[in-house]
Amino acid sequence: MSFLSLRHTMARLVGLLLLLGLTLVAGRAQQPQYLKLQSHKLLYADTVYREALAKKDSLLLAEAYYLYGKTYEASGDRLTAHRWFLKSLKIIEPRGGSFDLARLYVRLSGTQENREDRLLYAYRALEMAKRIHSDKALIRAYGCLMGFYIYNGPDGTPDRSKSQADSVLHYYQEINQLAYKLKDTVTRIENHLAVGRFWRSVGQNQTGTDYLKKALELATQQKEQGIRMKLMLELASAYTSLGQPRQAWSFLSQAQQLLNQSPFIDHFINYSFESNYQLYYQSIGDWKRAYVHSEKLRQIERNNYTVDHAGAISRLNMEYKAGQKDALLKAQQKELALRSETLFVQQRLTWAVSTLLLVTIVTSIIFFRLYRKNHRISARNAELVKEQNHRVKNNLQVVSSLLNLHSKQLVDETARKAVEESQLRVQAMALLHRRLYDGEGLVTVNLPDFIPELVESVIRAFGYSGIQTVYDLEAFELSATHALSLGLIVNELTTNACKYAFPDHPDPVFRVMSRRQGSALLLTVTDNGPGLSFLQTGTAIFRESKTFGMRLIQIQVDQLYGSCQFHSEAGTRFEMQFKI
Repeated sequence: MSFLSLRHTMARLVGLLLLLGLTLVAGRAQQPQYLKLQSHKLLYADTVYREALAKKDSLLLAEAYYLYGKTYEASGDRLTAHRWFLKSLKIIEPRGGSFDLARLYVRLSGTQENREDRLLYAYRALEMAKRIHSDKALIRAYGCLMGFYIYNGPDGTPDRSKSQADSVLHYYQEINQLAYKLKDTVTRIENHLAVGRFWRSVGQNQTGTDYLKKALELATQQKEQGIRMKLMLELASAYTSLGQPRQAWSFLSQAQQLLNQSPFIDHFINYSFESNYQLYYQSIGDWKRAYVHSEKLRQIERNNYTVDHAGAISRLNMEYKAGQKDALLKAQQKELALRSETLFVQQRLTWAVSTLLLVTIVTSIIFFRLYRKNHRISARNAELVKEQNHRVKNNLQVVSSLLNLHSKQLVDETARKAVEESQLRVQAMALLHRRLYDGEGLVTVNLPDFIPELVESVIRAFGYSGIQTVYDLEAFELSATHALSLGLIVNELTTNACKYAFPDHPDPVFRVMSRRQGSALLLTVTDNGPGLSFLQTGTAIFRESKTFGMRLIQIQVDQLYGSCQFHSEAGTRFEMQFKI
């Protein structure tokens, strides 16, 4: 072997070891997690659910449960999706055969863990589709059965046996015939794609490539650009596996041209492109470019984690506010019904007193009994509101505990700190509901009681014992909505002080002051730390800072329709005011 040949071989080996090391590091850093819930689909399911309750329509309610299940299934949370599908099944199944029941059986098959149960629901879907004579339902049922036989190996992996392959091809042909009959080209494309992936997964890359080419030909005829791009990436991966980099590069280049012409940016498409580029450059021995695309893959994964984390907080706020509106609406409806009943009774009493003076004593007794009844109902309503606050507090405590458990399992220090900060925010909301439950007011909290307890809980969480806390809080009852936003702001400011102002400080001091100024409330939070070196007076920090905490503070201030400023003198001072 010549010296140049030996040198080239060593370079390839070093590059391979470098990529292998990066892959192992990335694998250790990642933790199993669900995809983020699609908020627009969740909001649509909420809308259908409210409409069903308003109309008292059980079929519409079953549809809402089905939409909830689809949303959670798309995020990978199959257990929660299965529960929603079962709730929908309880309403639809007693009504007899229908297309909705067939598609629900398909969904239930996809969320089962047990193989026998998956196959049972798939055959139920097939039986129902034949019973109602629906070709669309038959396509869904055959697709469900084909998916079962594709992933019927150990732990859901593709099965390599000939009997399984025969079953896959049988249902593939059934779907193809029905789709051709219905002129459903998209289904035919997806059918070819599924079988092509199956053959590739069992090691027959050339056969899988032939099916992928059929799908690409149909997609080109129909001008389905998105599906064409996906198929070109599949073919690029297939030819890379076959050791034909020239053909792989041809399809990868065509897919890149389609992406450049597309106005849409999709996380999964970008991820697939970077993965294909990495594999291609590995196959031709260009380790430098393979490394560059490997780094891009890791950046995409980090960005997706950040979006998921911010989305989780937004969803929590959205679900909290939706529950709050529901509780208020129910209380108003009960109060309206109670007023209507009282008015009707009073009208009858007036007529009786004016016409029958002799029964005055009897009517007085009746009125007294009604008064006691109304008093008991009012007391019961108050208990229900308190119980609601107690349950919300308990649920938030459960969420906090789950975040605590998850943070202990995280290896990445940045991810662990992000989860711990989210836990502090959830604890702030739980503290608010505990105050609502324990206090005398049902929908208000006492500011001088709420703020100190919140600050002290954050300080304890960070393990500080020598911080001097100074409170100058004017006695004031604040509504639960305002208290929630204010609590999240104070939580963020206290967290920032504990993280950046107090470490290694010989005499840390933390001050919180509130004053009423007419119809507005002024809040000032100060620490005696080193201040923020990049801070500019006013609100410039919100334009310059990209941290989630600063964005959360600005969002909560906007929700209060207030204004805020940061000042850096002897420490950091935060001032805000909003109307009450």
